[in-house]
Amino acid sequence: MANVFYALVQRRNPLKKDAPKLYYAAAQKNGNFSFEAIKKRIAQATMATEADVSHIVESLISIISEGLKNGQSVFLDKFGQFRLSFSSKGAKTMKEFTPEMIQRLRIVFHPCKELKVEKSELSFEQKTTVTEQKAALKAKIEGGGSNNGGNTGGNTGGNTGGDKPGDESMD
Repeated sequence: MANVFYALVQRRNPLKKDAPKLYYAAAQKNGNFSFEAIKKRIAQATMATEADVSHIVESLISIISEGLKNGQSVFLDKFGQFRLSFSSKGAKTMKEFTPEMIQRLRIVFHPCKELKVEKSELSFEQKTTVTEQKAALKAKIEGGGSNNGGNTGGNTGGNTGGDKPGDESMD
């Protein structure tokens, strides 16, 4: 069973502003699964070389980008669907609206059922709270790297990424 880490974060319910803050789980990543590691795993599982895998993935990215730029949803069977999304500033009338008011362009990914992960497939383990992780990191920076022997989790970024790809692999 795969192990997923979380930290507890105290937050206010945005729908109930006057309610007390409660603790909620925030996903904590456990390293990165680098492109190099992915290429090796695919090459081991197929007849393709790592160079073949790299070329195919780079071509796929280019073709997905081309489809998105043409306003298409890009559907990859047993993987998922990519589509563009954006928000815009409001205009009082339709005539006042201009394309320059469109902002925050992003790509939305909806995984297919084959890619989705079920909770029953996972085991959850609590790390320290995000506040404690940040305090430990600050103390380490200010104190020159003392080790308190505790489990700080080593990640203050939740599931937001942050580390550069290739830092670690999941091999």
